[in-house]
Amino acid sequence: MLKKKQARGQRGLDDAALLEAALAEMERTGVEDFSLRSAARAIGCDPAALIYHFGSREGLERAVADRLHAAIVAPDRAHPWRERLTSMARQYRAVAQTYPRTFPLLMRYWTTGPQDLVLCDDTFAALAESGIPAALIPAVECGFYAALLGLCAGEAGGLTGRPNPTVMKEIADTPGLTTMQPLLPAIRNLDPDAVFETHMTILLDGIEAFVRKTKPPPSRNSKPETAVRKRP
Repeated sequence: MLKKKQARGQRGLDDAALLEAALAEMERTGVEDFSLRSAARAIGCDPAALIYHFGSREGLERAVADRLHAAIVAPDRAHPWRERLTSMARQYRAVAQTYPRTFPLLMRYWTTGPQDLVLCDDTFAALAESGIPAALIPAVECGFYAALLGLCAGEAGGLTGRPNPTVMKEIADTPGLTTMQPLLPAIRNLDPDAVFETHMTILLDGIEAFVRKTKPPPSRNSKPETAVRKRP
């Protein structure tokens, strides 16, 4: 069977190779210092070639971000909604660990392209199954992703790991920290796995609690069922 040819454009460059090279450059520079010029220099082409393929810097950034989304497999919708969202969350965490300097790009755009939209649709479906009212699903979905991506990016940046000795000493020596200081042993043993799993549980429990809170009360016109006594 013939292999499908990759799409090629200016100077015989193909999009997939450009994306991988741009991703590698973004991991080297970080999102804030990434530019078309630096990417072109690293790839060995001119910036005009990247504009030809992706339209603009934003187009290239969205394509790189969608490349990261391609590493996430949408869970089977036959599984329970919590299981699906947890599976997706753990995959996002793995992507953040693999591409820590590029991962913040996922928080820059509402959507990055086809791969992202497929995952968004799966998240919408899971939230609908959870019982979230239809009109509120977009807001809950945005909040869910903001919390998830922020948690993953925070870990990739070192926020959820164990504090270093300097920070531990600052906590111990700062007057008035009457709640933090007794918790120094627990702070010293912070485990990123426990932080992630605990907060995903809290987030999903919160969705369930919100559903119970927003569930409409029984209609006043509905009458409780009563047993019908048969005549002898």
